[in-house]
Amino acid sequence: MKFLCYTTAVIVCLSLCVLTISNIAWTDGHLQIIEKEKKIVLKGQISKALGEYDSHLKGAVEYLFCGPNGKEYESIIVVDATAKEIYEAMNKLEVKPGNPVDQDEETEEKIPAKGPTVIINVEWTVDKKTKKVRGEDLLYNVKTKKPMKHVAWMYTGSRMVYDLDGEDEDAMIPLAFSSNDIVALNHADPSTLFINPLLESEEENLYKKNDDLLPELGTPVKLTIEVNRKMQLYVLISGKVQGVYFRNFTKRNAKQLGINGYAKNLANGKVEVVAEGDKMQLDALVKLLWQGPPAAKVDDVKIEERDFTGEYKSFDVKR
Repeated sequence: MKFLCYTTAVIVCLSLCVLTISNIAWTDGHLQIIEKEKKIVLKGQISKALGEYDSHLKGAVEYLFCGPNGKEYESIIVVDATAKEIYEAMNKLEVKPGNPVDQDEETEEKIPAKGPTVIINVEWTVDKKTKKVRGEDLLYNVKTKKPMKHVAWMYTGSRMVYDLDGEDEDAMIPLAFSSNDIVALNHADPSTLFINPLLESEEENLYKKNDDLLPELGTPVKLTIEVNRKMQLYVLISGKVQGVYFRNFTKRNAKQLGINGYAKNLANGKVEVVAEGDKMQLDALVKLLWQGPPAAKVDDVKIEERDFTGEYKSFDVKR
């Protein structure tokens, strides 16, 4: 009986260990995978070579970030991980690449890029103060004269080419493995793992570094790639949030963002929001919930992430 109890205890402990290991990140020092949150965390720095050829490039940049020995002089950030390591990390998160822009051989018509999308955040610390921004905020659009519009970067995986250094002459690998250029600002760039989905980006020299926000060259940064997955948020908003059109404000913004769910007044004076959409849409809604309509005063926003259900077909106000 004692042996049986001991054996059962060991099995339970081993099961818990396996479960714990599967939920924590693994790391090799400069790349970390958080499987539960579908995130890859990278270490890097603001490119020291940025602006090195400004006289020729006229201040334009072509990449949000690259890996070691990539085009560092045209990249905002240089991360320590290689394109291959990031590609393998995406595989570990069970996210498969799409395809970069291509051309139909028979009709010569352009085949649009496709693939799953990700959100990229950048964080750094200066004088013990931490700053966290979207990757796009570090870029300046010369036409709009504003930071680049927030987007969900498309994971195309780059064009496949023959592996000239491998033993199998027929084996193919993503071109990004050779270039180590990882996130392109040009929608049509086939050499990187991720591209800017905005079609306007095919225009040359559209983006420059955002000098109003960019820290000093060489500043260490933490960069996060998060899969733009569908999810549900359960949100409780407290403060002066009833009798101020908060639910209608939420409904209007949720519809504009393409989010389904509901907003409801609770007996304790709080507003309850259930919202379903992709991560980027929901992040935008949460930012708006913190602001609220003009007559509101938001004290706190508590958020619980839940699995996406798809049961909501519109966004409604509940009584």
